[in-house]
Amino acid sequence: MRSRIFKYEIMIGYSIGLLTFSLSSIFRNSLSDFAKGFCEGFSLVTILAGSIYMCWCFIKKKNPYKI
Repeated sequence: MRSRIFKYEIMIGYSIGLLTFSLSSIFRNSLSDFAKGFCEGFSLVTILAGSIYMCWCFIKKKNPYKI
């Protein structure tokens, strides 16, 4: 059960990171430097965590998208 919740959290965080990066790229000119840096930093951390989890699933031969 705990593993299932962790899988949900990682994949939702990965999706939010991709969305945040996309929105910060679209609104790059209208955001302040702090907001732009915060959004890009947050998205980088969540995308990196999701990518590490996907690599771990690949090594264990599990499907990260199957919930």
